[in-house]
Amino acid sequence: MEGRLAIAILTSLVAGAGALAGCGSGAQHPDDGGTQDADFAQCDMTPAVDYTPGMQATSLSGGYVATVVSARTDFSDGSPSVDTAASGGLDTWVVSVADATAGTPAAITMMAEKPWMPIHKHGASTFPLVTPGDPGMFTVSKMDLFMLGYWSIVFDLQPTSGAADKVTFAVCIRQ
Repeated sequence: MEGRLAIAILTSLVAGAGALAGCGSGAQHPDDGGTQDADFAQCDMTPAVDYTPGMQATSLSGGYVATVVSARTDFSDGSPSVDTAASGGLDTWVVSVADATAGTPAAITMMAEKPWMPIHKHGASTFPLVTPGDPGMFTVSKMDLFMLGYWSIVFDLQPTSGAADKVTFAVCIRQ
């Protein structure tokens, strides 16, 4: 009986370690000396796009259009910040939200859900911090996109009157 229990525990530990190892990026080095990451393939056949300034998403109701004005990643190891969305640091996005019909800044409050990796079926461990600025402008900081691959970034929009809405950015993090 004790032997079966030990085997069951050992099997569980090995399976768990294998599952955790499967979430890594698994970088491969092609013959040309460059690096190709296995997670890049995970962005294929998904709605994820590479981050570019000005990328837009329309809310579920179609009432709002959100634009990522800029993104920056700050690294805790002292590496220089980069002006893009990247893994291995904390990202800060500046997001504008406009009324889709009028094109004017939206009179809303915005909150961020935990970033989620649909392919890996896990997310970040923390919620990003949303700070309002000028009307329709928000700074989303402390966004922990900790690994390469397809991320779903969801913002909850609450107008001063009317129904709540959501806008989702499907982003492929490649660096």
